[in-house]
Amino acid sequence: MNSVDYVSIKALANAYVERFVQEYNIKTISSPCHILFLENFKANVHAFLNVFSDFNMQNNIYYSCKANKGKAFLVEASNQACGIEVSSIYELRDALVYTNKIIASGPAKSVDYLKLAIKNNLIISVDDISELKVIASFNLPVKVLIRISNLMNKVSRFGVQVSSLDDCLEIVKASKIVLLGFSFHINNYLVEERIQAIYKILSIVQNEKIKIKYIDIGGGLPVRYCLDNDYEQFLCQNNRKMFFSNREIKDFYPYANKLYGANAFRYILSCVSDILNGIELIIEPGRILLADCGISIFNVYYLKELEHENVVVTDGNINCLSEQWFNSDYLIEPLLYKETYPHEQEPILASVAGNLCLEQDMITWRKLKFDCRPEYGDKLIYFNTAGYQMDSNESTFHKIPFVQKYIAIMDERIYLVKDEDYGSKSGT
Repeated sequence: MNSVDYVSIKALANAYVERFVQEYNIKTISSPCHILFLENFKANVHAFLNVFSDFNMQNNIYYSCKANKGKAFLVEASNQACGIEVSSIYELRDALVYTNKIIASGPAKSVDYLKLAIKNNLIISVDDISELKVIASFNLPVKVLIRISNLMNKVSRFGVQVSSLDDCLEIVKASKIVLLGFSFHINNYLVEERIQAIYKILSIVQNEKIKIKYIDIGGGLPVRYCLDNDYEQFLCQNNRKMFFSNREIKDFYPYANKLYGANAFRYILSCVSDILNGIELIIEPGRILLADCGISIFNVYYLKELEHENVVVTDGNINCLSEQWFNSDYLIEPLLYKETYPHEQEPILASVAGNLCLEQDMITWRKLKFDCRPEYGDKLIYFNTAGYQMDSNESTFHKIPFVQKYIAIMDERIYLVKDEDYGSKSGT
């Protein structure tokens, strides 16, 4: 493989994560595991709260908890006056332990899901006119947002078509339903499209001559994972030779973004605040609130040397680093952790495989450059995995247990608390 085909894509530095990797005795950690950094989560939440405050708006942020199943993020979301957006009755039951500031979303809501949301006086994001009819049949005061489907002229199986909106409004008028506003979710990370969608919602409100309180713009605010130049260079050089078994991968998350996070939301508000006329925005960020909030650590078993390429075999798998499920690859390269490093180091190119009996169980398809040979007892540390990577598709394939999550408590000393024990005094 020509060295010109390799592009280094490293995670951006983060003080909490760097301190943990440098100071904690990594070799004592039972791997595989995920380490969560709640201080970064709090900082991310407060960055958005500051934007709301600067525009004299209510705090309308709801953490989209499907991005990570960690209990600790639910605890800290409620502690920071951040609401929670849920998409199932199971997420709802967990969230209700900590807060009633909840938006109940998702398609195919069961009657039990709707009843639990109504019982707790929550906002329901309505996905279909049939769902609205079920809600109306309860003959109870219910706060709803109606999700609009095709604002950007793109077909989606979610939400209510604009052509059906009048029928929805008639159902609302004839019932005890309280229409708080409209919502939309755009299946990309383009800030400009969200601005355009807000304009279209405002046009609908004006044409229908209705009053609303909120426009919910959903999530999808981009994360900045790496340096712009690294990602752009990778895209320019991307070819089959860069991946194990000449796999062709062309679709990637936009890892480098000049406008991202709370600044992206600030930009949106700066473009629309003058025309909202008292209407407030709701946001449902998931991945961006989890930026720099987690790392994933896997044990190295051995280096498998094939005829023309190498594979590092680990005890992780595609269920605990999920990008591969979407015919993509997680481009942020891991750190090879060794207890002792050899005096003479010879770089080696290798992809990273998991422990499942599946050819497609590759944690990293891309051929990575390691400064020295990975060996049994080493560990691989993957960075910035909290958002939609570490557990969104987890399963007990081969009856392998779910990967344990730990909270890194970083005071004068660093210690770990199991996610399920967070908030108690027990720690390890």
